[in-house]
Amino acid sequence: MVDSESISNEERIRRQAEEQFRFFADFIPQLVWFTDPTGFHTYFNQRWIDYTGYSLEDSVGPDMWNNLLHPDDQQRARQIWGHSLATGEFYEIEYRFKSRNGDYRWFLGQAQPQYDEAGHIRQWYGTCTDIHDQKLTELALRRRELELERAYSDLEVKVTFRNLELERELHELRQRLGE
Repeated sequence: MVDSESISNEERIRRQAEEQFRFFADFIPQLVWFTDPTGFHTYFNQRWIDYTGYSLEDSVGPDMWNNLLHPDDQQRARQIWGHSLATGEFYEIEYRFKSRNGDYRWFLGQAQPQYDEAGHIRQWYGTCTDIHDQKLTELALRRRELELERAYSDLEVKVTFRNLELERELHELRQRLGE
């Protein structure tokens, strides 16, 4: 028989652990989310609510999060998430999420399943990390690389034509000197 004091201690410890988890989940800079094994979202941290402007009630469900993705990222995100749900493989993707003010920012989405004793997925734990500044830097570097490649190609063409012109002039000089 379990006495009421041990139950209250267990309940106190459970509540304290839950309180500590919520504090931690709201403290870290990531958007934190959980789903059930089918991908139905059951939890979002306060950063999610602050970023999207969606309440927890508005956010839970099977596919609501996809509506906040940039239209160009939605199909790919569904495919990759569907693959992870079907296989249990680690989920990782870069996509753009819409903020409460309508702007899009790049995020790295990652999720890991938790398994029960029988080896079935119990729950998915996920985060979205803001990588917007890194992504903009990466895109700027790619653009600069393309510009440099074009400039190099243009220079290469100019050098080739100049070499041909010099060879022609040299050929003309040899002909004149040989006369």
